[in-house]
Amino acid sequence: MDSLSVFLPGALAPLDRLAGLRPLRQDGCYRGTLGNLRVIQGLDAVFVEGSLPKYLNGGNALPLTRQGLRAALGKLEAESGMDLGKGQVYRLEVGRTLPVKAPPREYLAAWGPLARFGKHTHGNGGTVTFANGGRSFSGYDKGQETAPEALPCPLDGGFALRLELRWKRGLKRVFGHPVSPWELAEADNYVLAAKAWAALYFKVPKQREVVLIMNGMTPKGFKDTLAALGLQALGLDRAETIIRDGLASGALDRLKASRMRADLRELAKDSRVTTTEALTDEIDSKVRAIARFAR
Repeated sequence: MDSLSVFLPGALAPLDRLAGLRPLRQDGCYRGTLGNLRVIQGLDAVFVEGSLPKYLNGGNALPLTRQGLRAALGKLEAESGMDLGKGQVYRLEVGRTLPVKAPPREYLAAWGPLARFGKHTHGNGGTVTFANGGRSFSGYDKGQETAPEALPCPLDGGFALRLELRWKRGLKRVFGHPVSPWELAEADNYVLAAKAWAALYFKVPKQREVVLIMNGMTPKGFKDTLAALGLQALGLDRAETIIRDGLASGALDRLKASRMRADLRELAKDSRVTTTEALTDEIDSKVRAIARFAR
C-alpha cells in the first residue's frame, strides 16, 4: 500500500496541528498538511490524502507491510484525533520498487499497448503509464528520485524500477464493498490489493524474442512463427497504430479492428513459437514472488 485518499464524514480536522493552514473559499473550510499528508476540512467532512509510507518512514521506496500499514494508520489517528474506522477510501495506490539489473527504460521499452487503456511515454522512455477513467498503471525509474540508501536493498551498481497501480475510482468493485483505511490492513484485503497489482502488470503485453524451432513444426506453426517474427520487427505500438488509423479512415470497421487486435495479442503471447525476453522474465519472477508472499 502507498498513497490513499480518505473521506471522513462528520469528522473535525486538528486545525491547530496542521502546517500551512489556510482558509478556502467556502466559509468554515480549510486546507493544511499533517506531515506529508494533505488535509482538507470541509463543511461536514474531512478529506485526507497522501503517501502512508512517506508519512511513517519519510519515503516510499520501501513498501509498507501489513503491520507497517497498521502502524501508519495508528500514528495518523494519534496525531489527528480522527477515527479512521469511520472513513471511506475512495482512491488508492499500490506500488513496489524492484531492484533490477538494467536501466528501467530497457524493461519499459518492451511494454506494448494495453486494451482499454491509453499509453503515455515520458522522459525519453523512462516512464510509461497506462490510464483510463478508473485506473492507471505506471513503471518508472525510481533511482532517479531516491537516494541509494533508501532503496529496497543495496543495488551494487544496479537500478530500481517502480511499478504503481492507482485506482481513481471503482474500489467497491475491487473489494466487494466500501472499505475504511483499517479494513485495508486486514489480511484478505491486503493480499487482494497485491494480487490486483500483479494481475494488471501481467495484462501489459510484452515484446517477445521469437525463436524458430523446427522440431515438430507444422505448416500452420511455421506460418504463425513468421507472423510473430513480423510483429516483432514491426513492434506492438506500430501495429496498434496501423489498426487505429485504419479504423479512423473507414478502411476497417470495428469488428475487423477488434479481430486484428485479438490476433496481435495472440501473436504477442503465443508460447509455442516465442520466448519472453530475459529482462521481462526478470521482472515477471519478482512480481510473482511479491504477489505470492504478500501478507
